[in-house]
Amino acid sequence: MTSVAWALTGLLVLSALAWYLSATAQRLDRLHRRVETSRAALDAELTRRASAALEYATSGELDPASSLVLADAATASLDAPRTPPALRDATDTDDAERWRVESDLSRALAAALPERDGPGLARVADAAHRVRLARRFHNDAVVQTRRLRAKRLVRWARLAGHARLPETADFDDGGDG
Repeated sequence: MTSVAWALTGLLVLSALAWYLSATAQRLDRLHRRVETSRAALDAELTRRASAALEYATSGELDPASSLVLADAATASLDAPRTPPALRDATDTDDAERWRVESDLSRALAAALPERDGPGLARVADAAHRVRLARRFHNDAVVQTRRLRAKRLVRWARLAGHARLPETADFDDGGDG
């Protein structure tokens, strides 16, 4: 091969590598945005569930003890630290506290509402179902992002920049598993 052929081959290889890195960086950026939007949706659904639980607890449909336990758990959920708009500003401590409080609310709901029926319960059940879905979507987005960030070329080229490594939302959401 002549030197011109080698140069063209090298240029072609470098162009292909640059294209791959650019496409991968764009995909990683989209995944990070998806994590942020799914986390915002999860936060909104958690707030909706806590509000529905608090409303049900104060509706008079529950016995006083169950009402008090549920109201305390719902209030703690509403008062828990919220995710900042940029996930990079969140801390693992904030997340751990938030997930502990949300698990407590799930357990309070399970204890207070095992065999109950009433008009307020439908709203609570719907909100709990929406939390399970939002958590599943968020965790799927996190897993995909972490999988791409774990690739050797992505790490070597530092395509993630300074973005915080996303974490799954690990709490008891009252689901079956």
